[in-house]
Amino acid sequence: MRALADRARLILFLKALGESIRAPVRLYLVGGSVLVDLGLRETTLDVDYVAASDRPEGLGEVERALPRLKDELNINVEPASPGDFMPVPAGAFTRARFVGSYGLLSVYHYDYPTLVLAKIARSTERDLSDVELLLREGVASWAEVEHAWAEIRERETGWLRHTPAQVEKRFEAARSRLRLAGVMPETDL
Repeated sequence: MRALADRARLILFLKALGESIRAPVRLYLVGGSVLVDLGLRETTLDVDYVAASDRPEGLGEVERALPRLKDELNINVEPASPGDFMPVPAGAFTRARFVGSYGLLSVYHYDYPTLVLAKIARSTERDLSDVELLLREGVASWAEVEHAWAEIRERETGWLRHTPAQVEKRFEAARSRLRLAGVMPETDL
């Protein structure tokens, strides 16, 4: 079993990946890796990401470098996206927050409201704690999350793991939990 990824190990991975590629690549951190990078959580099980490049060889270089870097750094690195199991609001990539460059690797945090929605869709205890952290720290606002949910809730396609009705129930449960935790002011209801 590989080690948990803390921020130091995450940065080592990003630097090493940046040194391994020769074509520009955009890497969007997803899930727990965003919280670790923001300093809101100490570790994550996997460094989840979405990679994009205007040059196909860039993605090939990432794919070839990952097995070596996972072994060298003793971390789990997995391609994972909210879009793998639910529809994603329009413009999610354009709203991604740029966090730095490592050579030709440009690193972003995936759109925060979409991350919150994905965590609500899964609704594990860890996911809901992460939602609380992201909202409490002002990384995303409940109004942004509501707007993103309003955009995708009626979509007929893209629901690969959960139905919109399941997510709606989890969304309402998360809203109640956040209100009880004092994370969401009464005016956001």
